[in-house]
Amino acid sequence: MAVGVDDIAALTKARSLLMLLLATCKETQLALGAAANVLDTDLTTDLEAMIERSEAELIALNAKLEALSTT
Repeated sequence: MAVGVDDIAALTKARSLLMLLLATCKETQLALGAAANVLDTDLTTDLEAMIERSEAELIALNAKLEALSTT
């Protein structure tokens, strides 16, 4: 199976967007923690879950890109 430049470009773009999302979530989490607002506990919990999912997806995208670059 031939690997197209479009495939690598699409995965690279997805990885870049995911990295932006991950950074935004982490910064928001830091801001909420610094504010110590009890009302933000649901959002903090949601952010933690999103960070975990995003980190797992980032690992998967990196593995895909690594596999494509060696073929």
